[in-house]
Amino acid sequence: MHKHSYRLYRIYGYPGFGLVLYLILTLINPFDRTFNSWRYYAFGDFILEFLFSVAYATALFETGIQLTSWLNKWYPWEGRIKIRFGIQFFLHVIIVYLVLTLFFKINFPHYFGYDELMFRQTLIVGVIFSLLITAVFAAEYFFYRWNDAKLKSLEMEQLTTQAQLDALKLQLDPHFLFNNLSIVTALIDDRPSTAVSYIAKLSSIYRYMLTNRIQNLIPLKEELEFIKAYLFLYQIRYGNGINVRIDEVRVAELSCLPPLTLQLLIENAIKHNVFSTDAPLNIHIYFPEGKFLVVENNKMPKLIPEPSTNMGIKNIRERYRLLNAPAPVITDGDLLFQVKIPLINLNK
Repeated sequence: MHKHSYRLYRIYGYPGFGLVLYLILTLINPFDRTFNSWRYYAFGDFILEFLFSVAYATALFETGIQLTSWLNKWYPWEGRIKIRFGIQFFLHVIIVYLVLTLFFKINFPHYFGYDELMFRQTLIVGVIFSLLITAVFAAEYFFYRWNDAKLKSLEMEQLTTQAQLDALKLQLDPHFLFNNLSIVTALIDDRPSTAVSYIAKLSSIYRYMLTNRIQNLIPLKEELEFIKAYLFLYQIRYGNGINVRIDEVRVAELSCLPPLTLQLLIENAIKHNVFSTDAPLNIHIYFPEGKFLVVENNKMPKLIPEPSTNMGIKNIRERYRLLNAPAPVITDGDLLFQVKIPLINLNK
């Protein structure tokens, strides 16, 4: 919840609303009643009565501010707006009633006219202002929630775009294109059918990225189809140097994750490990409890580590934060590196 000092509001708002209250309480009384009281007023009495109105306005609004601050900690707006509104309004009215009861027990000069009628009028005005103040704080909550959602959406778009750009940089990298073209050239003569499959998979990778470039979430099954095509390229290139095992998917139909999550994790494993046909990189993708996706690989670190900013992992974490989803869990052991990604169910 956002925190506010309300400093300027307190400095300028309270005297202004005090004047408004003074005018309201004056105008709702018959002219004869008001005039008969004012005949006995000294100049100081007018000042004193105005100060009473400012004090009443201060009590009304300060009660609203403090109640909002207290209830935000113990009973926040999220998910229970109607009940929260009712509780805050009820407590506000009770406090206003107690304050006015104590105030009207003071023995003021008779000509002030602070009788039972004035008590009821002041209480009714206080109840109306309490309702308005509670409504203002509820509207404030909605405004900041909308603003936060808008900012999160913009951040999510930036992160998704960044993930797309990182993936495209990799795949438009001259080395990547040169390696793939070299592989296709070699396959055309010896294994033409495999060359056709290789080109088709390469095409599907770019099509997937272009199609889903503005999506925040993608169905798990689509992401798995993409990663299978992506891994096909590496397995043709490295042969038995990379072994990938994907367990049977037993998750909800609407289970999703941010697009390119798997690619970033696979690239992370390939980038930071050395492997060969004699000592392959084993990547295992599985789905514990049907609620998570786990990417796990054996660790064979390069003697000279690749320069890295860990942007892939950071990007995934940030996107999950903006989706208000549980954060990925990373386990970096001596023998295994594991990333556990929560699957997001759109039904929830």
